[in-house]
Amino acid sequence: MVHSDYSLLTLILPTLNEEENIQELLAYLSSHFPGLHVIVADDGSSDNTQNIVREWHEKNPKIVLLDRSSEPVHGLTASVVDAILSTSTPYFLVMDADFQHPPEKIKDAYELLLNNSFALVVGTRAKVEEWPFSRKLISWGATTIGKVSLFIRRRPRCKDIMSGFFGGKTKEVGALIQQHPKKITPTGYK
Repeated sequence: MVHSDYSLLTLILPTLNEEENIQELLAYLSSHFPGLHVIVADDGSSDNTQNIVREWHEKNPKIVLLDRSSEPVHGLTASVVDAILSTSTPYFLVMDADFQHPPEKIKDAYELLLNNSFALVVGTRAKVEEWPFSRKLISWGATTIGKVSLFIRRRPRCKDIMSGFFGGKTKEVGALIQQHPKKITPTGYK
């Protein structure tokens, strides 16, 4: 079933200096996903990102800036955790604001969350050709370490554990974050 109402979903966009992309992305989201809530979790951009989001908020109050400039801990993980804990809809998705994740896939992830009993969904990437060798090596190393760690601890497997495109049920994931704050490392990349 295709949904034309996304009012049960919050899209979390962690940003840092995304003025080149955020305008186009918010325009796309507004025109393709009616009712969608958006939290732009900005980690202290020094460009015009925050002003662009504030202008969008005036046009669409469901687009909100979470200004993390003065937070003591910065980084992708901290931004995502803060945004999840600020989400008021039953479901959330996280994706990059630089079009690394195709926004048209929001529909597919939302369908999985609505129609299945999954508490968490993770988008997997196709092979990325344009990455330099060093970036590919870092990604491969982090993925290998993560997969081995999950295997040793007998945890469920995931095809792309380094994916930045994931989502879940807000209540369940928020409860896990609050129950196990030391297991959610707020610093670092993932």
